[in-house]
Amino acid sequence: MFMKLQEKDMLPIYEKMLLIRKSELCMLETYQKGEIVGHMIPAIGQEAPPATLTTMLEEGDYLLTGHRGGGYYIAHGCDFNAMWCELYGRSNGALKGRGGQLHLMDISKNAITGNAIVGQQWGMACGFGFAAKYYGKKGIVEGGEASTNRGTFHEGLNMAAVFKLPMLFVVEFNGKMMWNTQDEFLSCKRIASRAHGYDIPGKTVDGNDPFAIYEAASEMFAHIEAGNGPCLLECITSKWRDTVGNLRDTPENIEKIKAPENDPICRFEVKLRKLGVLNDALEAEIKVRVEAKLAAAVEFAKNSPKPDKFDGINEIYSQYV
Repeated sequence: MFMKLQEKDMLPIYEKMLLIRKSELCMLETYQKGEIVGHMIPAIGQEAPPATLTTMLEEGDYLLTGHRGGGYYIAHGCDFNAMWCELYGRSNGALKGRGGQLHLMDISKNAITGNAIVGQQWGMACGFGFAAKYYGKKGIVEGGEASTNRGTFHEGLNMAAVFKLPMLFVVEFNGKMMWNTQDEFLSCKRIASRAHGYDIPGKTVDGNDPFAIYEAASEMFAHIEAGNGPCLLECITSKWRDTVGNLRDTPENIEKIKAPENDPICRFEVKLRKLGVLNDALEAEIKVRVEAKLAAAVEFAKNSPKPDKFDGINEIYSQYV
């Protein structure tokens, strides 16, 4: 059983995708100007999975990601101002300016959307899964295809399957690690096939199409919420760049990825217009709202206080002797 993407969710998903794209392009530009520093991994080009999947979460559900988690943080409605404060290293950032973009989290939303250890999220997902099962909730754990070669992925899937944990395992397959391509590190053609080893459902979808993602995920969430345990969803997508400081691809490949027929936002716009859901006026209204939210967050971050140099040991070592 699956549900098709409802009209009421289409424009919210579109707006989420735009906010992710605009925010991360701004992050890239701001970094290149030298206004912010640190290791940052954007999800530019991979906006469809986070925008679509978080729409399917309810209050109290759990969210956990690997490296490219900024899009999920934004799409899940986590504190946007706190994210930008974190990028600027301010004391009122998501982690008080200490973690940076790679460690974003908003515990009020049960969301940890960043992890510097490749594949660590797959093991942590079981902790989230036990909590979700106890409280009658569900969760999503996301990562790139390269992280599925780590032992934590297989251990996490096995434990989640054995204990029937209500977690959707999502692999965003962009075809490239930081340094390598698929042929150099994968023995299987599709990550979804690995689900069979744990006797759980696995499926591969077009990760640049919110309609395809929603239909597959709705079927999997029905399976999960019925108490049948986890599922594995593989979303085929593509990234525009590796990090804010590195672009390890040829200009020809990047231009192909950015082409309107491949760009997930352009593709979604075309479909929404054909359905009569989106028009020029609505598009302009949404884009103005996105730009205003981004501008307000950046301005708020710039005017926020910097950490005191003596705050570094607070909440790290015991303050008592």
